[in-house]
Formats: sequence, structure tokens, C-alpha cells
Amino acid sequence: MQKTAIVTGASRGFGRGIASVLSMEGEYKVFATARNKAALDSLKKEVDEFKGAGEVIPYVLDQNNDKEVEKFSEEITNGNNKIDLLVNSAYQGLIAMTPHFGKRFWERPISVYDGHMDVGVRSSYVMSKLIVPNMISNKSGLILQISSYGGFVYLFDVGYGVAHAAMDRLSYDMATELKDHNVRAITMHPGAGQTEITAFPDGESPTYVGRAVLSLMEQADEKFLDKTNGKTVFTIDLAKKFGFKEDYDADGSVNDARYEGSRQYKKMMLSTLPQYDIETPLPKYSDTNNEGFADLFKGAKQK
Repeated sequence: MQKTAIVTGASRGFGRGIASVLSMEGEYKVFATARNKAALDSLKKEVDEFKGAGEVIPYVLDQNNDKEVEKFSEEITNGNNKIDLLVNSAYQGLIAMTPHFGKRFWERPISVYDGHMDVGVRSSYVMSKLIVPNMISNKSGLILQISSYGGFVYLFDVGYGVAHAAMDRLSYDMATELKDHNVRAITMHPGAGQTEITAFPDGESPTYVGRAVLSLMEQADEKFLDKTNGKTVFTIDLAKKFGFKEDYDADGSVNDARYEGSRQYKKMMLSTLPQYDIETPLPKYSDTNNEGFADLFKGAKQK
């Protein structure tokens, strides 16, 4: 039976990969939202030509505009649509911060911080608020926030860390209020990416992240979903548990390397957050906030 998903930020990057995998490798009707009509139309064309059991319905949407988001939510929930999955993937922070690598927060325009928070934290909250009544009425559904380990370590700039810490907490607090309704909220941390925007060596592809989302929906049992409700999961942990890989990773060695590389971050997650531990020294900001890092965000530099 076909399920219904909403994927925000679906014109490129991880959002596009998630929408693509759900509709091509899965059997989902995906409402794919973004501001770029041409990119959404090309996504729909790819899915249509694949001729699978899923479909993409493109919807041009500015998530900075509450009235547009309200109209969208009313249109898709007033019909017979039962929303099984909401993926909050839209995020403008990368494009906002990339021209300012090497600068510290007082040297950056305030708009950089707003870029992290507005289409990111706030937009995820607003979309979730508007869609969750549909899930509550159907006594099922999953809200998935796409976040980053920058939420618990210094990474790139102040706004990036604050936004992703907030995204992680968003799932936790939403899950707390939703647990009596059989609606779950989970945060997913992909690794560094290889997308239209980012070019991290050996980074995760949008397809890989899409497969992580599909595995949660189609392979995870109720026990696993209850255990991870409100919590943060790594794409690589889902890959190891459910067996998906990059297309080029025939022998699984890429997954093995990513799993080993993720150990330090998972160890940090399980320890006291540094802001609460007076014994932990402050990191060196220039390790990830320097002009050279901008080269890893070439797609953002062109915007």
C-alpha cells in the first residue's frame, strides 16, 4: 500500500535524495517542497521515467512564508492524505555562512545567523506544528529532522552549532509531547556530504541518506522506533543495522570506514556535553572555520 511523505528542501542535496529514494526505491507518494520550480520539475521527471510504484508531487514553497506553509498544509491534509512521514530537510544555513568562513560571529552579518535559524529550526517547527494534527488523528506518523553532529561540537560557526543543537532538541521535546499519540519524532545525523552544495572527500551521497530514511520507515520494527523516539540516530548506524550501502560500495568497505570514523562523535554524544563539563577545554575554532573550508562548499559559493 502506497504511503505518503512530505520532504522539504527537496530540490537538491539530501532532501532531493530522500524524495528520490522514497519514490523510486520505495512506494511513496512524496510531496516534494522547495522554492526552485525547475529543480522540482526535474526531480518529478526522473521519478516518472523510472516508472516505479512511487510518485513525486512537486510543490513550490517558501518556508520563510508562514501563509504559504499554512496553505500547503491545508491543501494536503484536507483531502484523503494520511501523512506517514514528514522529513524536515530544508536548510539555508550553508549558503548563508559560506562566504564568511574564517570570520567569527561578531565579524559576520546577522543574516548568517538568521539563515541557520529561519529555514532550518523555525521552518521545521512550523511545518511539524501544521502537519502533526493529521498524524495524531491517524494515530501514527514519523517526524524526521535532518541535523548534524555540529549540534554537540563546534563546527563552522556559532549559528551552525546553535541551529543543529536546537534541531536535536526539537525532536526530543516533540516526542515527549507526542508519545501518547503513537506519533514519533527522531533526529538523523548524516555524515559530511557529497552533494550539489558540499564536496567532502568520501562524503555521503543524497541517495545514501535517502536509503537511511527508507530503512527507518520500512525495516525498523516498533521496538527500534520506540527506542529511538526523541533521540538522534546516525545514518551509518542505520546502514550497519539494515544493510544499505552506497552504489559504489560493493564490498561494504566504505560503510566499515565510516563506522570507524563515527566512533569519536558517538563517544562525544554519550559523554557530558562540553558546555556542562568545566573540565573540557574549549576547541580551536579555526580547525573548521577557516577560508579553506569554503572550498568544500563550492555549490554554496555560487549562490
